[in-house]
Amino acid sequence: MNRTLAAALILPTVLLAGPVRAQTADDDIQSTRAVIQTERQSVVAANLGLNDAESAVFWPLYTEYRAAVDQATDTRVALMKKYFASFETLTDEEAIALLDDFFAYEKNLLKTRMAYAKKMRKVLPGRTVARFLQIEHKMDTIVEYEMAGEVPLVK
Repeated sequence: MNRTLAAALILPTVLLAGPVRAQTADDDIQSTRAVIQTERQSVVAANLGLNDAESAVFWPLYTEYRAAVDQATDTRVALMKKYFASFETLTDEEAIALLDDFFAYEKNLLKTRMAYAKKMRKVLPGRTVARFLQIEHKMDTIVEYEMAGEVPLVK
């Protein structure tokens, strides 16, 4: 996976621009997410090594999985927007509420991953499922690393 993919996987820094550019930020996020999905799928295809029979069952499940993950990610995007709009003036209560919402997002994302791993195990070899989840984890780790550099600390 190259640095371009890593850069495309992070939320656009336009979120820091505030509410005046909210529509542009939303458009940028949607555009970035479309690029990300194409890149992710290419990385998975290049590294998973599926045969024709496995491909026939994997790709429809992958499409469902990514839709479910994207739905969970919508929550994270909303949290990031809220955080970027107020990180300098957060009250203790607002900070705790954001943390609670973030943990709920993470719990939901884990639940989604576990559910799809279970579905995939029923129709694919265990090693294939494990390899897929490793690939996804590696890409997610790059995203988290890149985002960590973009997200300012609470004041």
